Amino acid sequence: MLPSVFLSHNHADKPFVQRLAADLDNQGIPYWLDEAEIKIGESLIEKIRAGIDKVDFVAVVLSPNSVASPWVQREVDVAMNQEIMGRRVKVLPLMYRTCDLPGFLLGKRYADFTEDSRYPTALEDLVRSIGVVFNKNAYAPPASVTNLGQALDKAWNKALPMLSRPFHRPFQYIGMTIQDAARTTGGTPNDVGNIILDTDECHMCLETEGNFISYVDVELKRTAPHRQDQDFDSEVVLGALSINPSELELVHKKTHFHTYYDHKKRLKVSVSCLYDGAPLSVGFSSKYYGM
Repeated sequence: MLPSVFLSHNHADKPFVQRLAADLDNQGIPYWLDEAEIKIGESLIEKIRAGIDKVDFVAVVLSPNSVASPWVQREVDVAMNQEIMGRRVKVLPLMYRTCDLPGFLLGKRYADFTEDSRYPTALEDLVRSIGVVFNKNAYAPPASVTNLGQALDKAWNKALPMLSRPFHRPFQYIGMTIQDAARTTGGTPNDVGNIILDTDECHMCLETEGNFISYVDVELKRTAPHRQDQDFDSEVVLGALSINPSELELVHKKTHFHTYYDHKKRLKVSVSCLYDGAPLSVGFSSKYYGM
């Protein structure tokens, strides 16, 4: 039976950890990941302690987020205590984002994942440290991601030039007060506090919750008429709004809608055709991030 790994991490580093988990799985290495193992209503502390008891290695994903996390410190303390007491669990530091090594890991060699170019070598190093022969045929680096410049080129080729204010990077309005959003966009709040802006190019609605903007929707009029059974390239629309696709994670894709998460800004970004004949629209929300 192959050795198993507990992935200790902070939730802010989840995209990297999910990628790492998938690569370990492709190597045939069992892993323990909280989102897959802990069910609603179960004790976090008890499940984590039980998870560490069952594995051979605890891989600690190191970043400024994780070294400041009391949960990660607790997980590592449990594993280090077992290692010191001669139990089989071994702690493997994985440097994801440059940070100072916490005292309990000083003196340990770590795998360096701090740059994408180092990822394949660091993964192979990790797999071999676990005691498994690295299967190069089972590792496929992720497809290249479109950057902002490429998205802008795509938009331009589809006759969607980069839009200027107030439609430039409209996620910026999320969390603003109604008053600040009105001043920034030049719009006027209506009776319910929403701000609606219309031009020949776009229709934008800033929806409020309390006194703050909680949702932004932008319709790009040049993309109409569109059909819900018609495929589209969401990167074209994102480029027109100066949104960098490489900063987003595509989590759902259907013919009439694409859903992304912006993990840095903690936003859900949806590109969709709401009905036959509609333009393509982009919605931004922090409330539904992760849902």
